[in-house]
Amino acid sequence: MLLLSGCGKTIRNTATEQLILSDSVDRAIRSIDFSPLAGRSCFLDDQFVNSTKPVNLVNSDYVLSSVRNQLAAAGGVLVDNKKDADVVVEPRLGVLGANENEVTYGIPSSNVISQAAAIVPTAPPVPAIPEISLARKNYQMAATKLAVFAYDARSGHPVWQSGVATARSNAKDTWVFGVGPFQSGTIYEKTRFAGAKISMPLIGDKGGDQRAQTISHDEVFVFNQPPKLMPAPENAVQHASAETPASNKNPASDKSPAKPDIAKPDIAKPDIAKPDTTKAATKK
Repeated sequence: MLLLSGCGKTIRNTATEQLILSDSVDRAIRSIDFSPLAGRSCFLDDQFVNSTKPVNLVNSDYVLSSVRNQLAAAGGVLVDNKKDADVVVEPRLGVLGANENEVTYGIPSSNVISQAAAIVPTAPPVPAIPEISLARKNYQMAATKLAVFAYDARSGHPVWQSGVATARSNAKDTWVFGVGPFQSGTIYEKTRFAGAKISMPLIGDKGGDQRAQTISHDEVFVFNQPPKLMPAPENAVQHASAETPASNKNPASDKSPAKPDIAKPDIAKPDIAKPDTTKAATKK
C-alpha cells in the first residue's frame, strides 16, 4: 500500500472558510421564526450589530440582509423609517468567526536537527526532517450566535424575542498515506475527493434541517402576495417546499361536469280502438 501512496495538498482555503461562515449564518437565521410579526410594519434597527467590514465577504452586511429576508418571508412589512413602523426589530450578533486545527498521525516535519547542526562550524549541513505521516486531518469550524427581539415603536413595550440562535458549520479534509484530501462536512452534500464527488456513506457530517418557519430565507420562493395576509384563491398556483410538497390534484377536477339538460321529444302514442265486447255478450 505504501508503494501506491501519493501526496495531496490544499493550496488555499479562502472559499472553504467563506462557505462555512455563510453556512453557519444561514443555519442560525433559519432557526428563527418571525411569524409572530407577520402583517406588522417592521423597522430593522442595526445599530448594535458591528459594522466592521473584514476582508471576508461574510460580515455583518450578510447577516443583516439575511435577517431582513427571513423577516419578509414570514410576512413582516419592512419600512425604512422608524416613524412608520409598528414595531422595531433589533438584532444583535454575538459570534461570527472560524477556527482551524490540524492533526497528524505520524512524525511531523521538523528542522530542529538542522538548526543544531548549524551551530557546529565543522558539522555538515543537515536537511530538515520531512513529514512522515500515516494520516492527517484538517478541521475547520465556523460559528454564529445571533439573537433578535422586537418592541413597540411608540410605547417601547416588548413584543417578541427569538432567544439565542447558535449554529455551527464545519469542513473536514483527511489524507490517508498521503492520498487526499477526502472532504466532508456540513457544507458538502456528499463526501468529495479533491473536489470530486464520491460515495462514502460512513464519512460525512451533514447537519439536519432546523428551519423554524415554512418559508426560509435560503430557499427559492416566488411571492405572489403578502404571505399569511390574504387567503389564497382556490385556483392559485401551489408552491412546493421541503415540508409541504405541491399537490398534483386539481381542485377543479374534483367536481364532475354538469350534464346538459336535453329535452326529451314528446312522442304521441297512437290511438288503438278497443274492441266492442257489448254486442258479443248480447248475442249469447
